[in-house]
Formats: sequence, structure tokens, C-alpha cells
Amino acid sequence: MRVLCSGLNVVDVLVSTPLNINQGGKNPCEKILLQGGAPAGNAACAIARLGHDVSFLGYFGNNPLSMVAKEELTKHGVKDDLFVFKEQASPAIAVVQIDDAGERTVLYSTESYIPFSPEDIDENIVKDFDLILVDGYDTEINLHLLRLAHRFGIKSVLDMEVAEKHIMKEMLALCTDAILPLEAAKSISGKENTIEALKDVSEITKAQVVITDGANGAYALQNGELVHQPAFKVKVVDTTGCGDSFHAAYASALLQEFSLTDRMLYASYYASQVAQHYGGRTYLPNKSFMEENCPLFIKDK
Repeated sequence: MRVLCSGLNVVDVLVSTPLNINQGGKNPCEKILLQGGAPAGNAACAIARLGHDVSFLGYFGNNPLSMVAKEELTKHGVKDDLFVFKEQASPAIAVVQIDDAGERTVLYSTESYIPFSPEDIDENIVKDFDLILVDGYDTEINLHLLRLAHRFGIKSVLDMEVAEKHIMKEMLALCTDAILPLEAAKSISGKENTIEALKDVSEITKAQVVITDGANGAYALQNGELVHQPAFKVKVVDTTGCGDSFHAAYASALLQEFSLTDRMLYASYYASQVAQHYGGRTYLPNKSFMEENCPLFIKDK
């Protein structure tokens, strides 16, 4: 199964930050970790780990951040066939501060980042993919890809955190599966209640809508009935990349033609494994691990 992932390309610097900072002075940190990041990139790595043939669409230049981003993708098995060289292009960079209480503060810069242009992808290449996963950041190229996926009858997973409301609605109209954090669903629907937001978003699209709400689990509607997948109870070390890994595992399960409830269970379990490690790509379970440990398979043995 071939998967195309497209979206914001980021390099993360993760810093375990003490609660009490000596402002203006030197502060020892338990960990400082350099990793690739962002929704589509993290998802691409996880989907590749789950055994699929994955390509990531993006510009890479002649600079250290591009070298790190490329190495971070390819070491997890992501193909480089759609890495496009553009001399001045650079991934965005983010400093992710994680304090002793588990709270995250993100500082980022997109100063040299160049969103991918639809002119640089041949639509005939897109026809060869079985699934397309896009985020809500690089909206020009991702809307283009969703339109192509819609035209060619290709499964498409939308990972949308933020975008202008009219763009959100257009993306929702084009994808086959939309996985939104609760805040995005509230923004689109104008509703504060989780179930009401889910119902409102589901009414404006034919896509299967799933809302994620961290430790509260994930929610969806199937034939008008509420489906709730509780979050797995684990010792959470860092939530960086947990949502991205949920999307990745859901996409893999979709390709494997799992039912909605099984897709949500598979995705939730996968995300719970990532949460037990520092950094969004430090530990990405492979397919064998999932088949041996995920309750979805254990209950069938």
C-alpha cells in the first residue's frame, strides 16, 4: 500500500525544562533532543514503521535543518522520491519546552520555510497512491492533493489543527476521513460541548469524522450512534507526536480495511505507546509489535 504524506516540515528541539528557571543564568536540563517533527512528517514515519510504502512531499535546501529533516524521515523508512531540492528552502524549527509537570510550551519560526507548490507535483504521480494524508497548515498544496484524491477515488486522511474556517470546511468536504482535535471541532462548529461539536462537524461533510481529546479519548459517530474510544492508561512521559501517531495508525488501519471501532482502538493504542517516550519519534511501534500487543488482536486469539 502506497501512502503520500504532505504538510508542514519541521525540526524540533525538545528541552526538558525545570519548573524553576534561573532567568538570565545557566540552567542544567535533563534532556535536550533534536528530532524531526510536525503532523505530516511524524505520521509519515509512523506509517512507514507500520509497513507501508510512504513518500513525504516537501522542499529541502542546502542547510543543516534540511539535512536533519531528511535523515529523520529516511531513517524511519520514508522514501525520498518526492523530496524536492530548492536552494533557499529550509524546514521550520520549533523549540518544545516540556516542564516537570508535563506542560508543553512551543516556540517556533518559519522564517525560511517554503510551502510546497502544486506546480511541482505531477498529478499522474498522485494516481499511484492508495492513501493521502495531509495537514491543515500547507493549505494550497494540501487542498490540491485532496481534490486529486477526491477525483481519483483515493482514500484521504485529514489531520487538521488550525486553518481559516472556509478552508477547514473545504478540506472536510474533500477528504474521506477527518481526524480533528477537539479545539478544531469547536472552532468549526461554534459548539463547546464535545458531542454537539462532533454532530455539527459530521453534518457538513460526508467524511468519517473522529474527534480526539487527549486523555478523554476519541469520539465518532457511526450510523448516528456515538462511538467512544477511551485513552489507554499509561505512564505519560511526553505527549509530543501523540496526535500525529494516532492519525498514522488510523490511516494504516483504514488501508487494512478495519472497522471504525477497530481503527479507533488501533490508533489509540499506538498513540499510548508513543506517549511513554520523550519525543514524538523516539519510539514508533512496528506492525509486528502491534499484532503481538494491541488488544485488538489479543482479544481475537
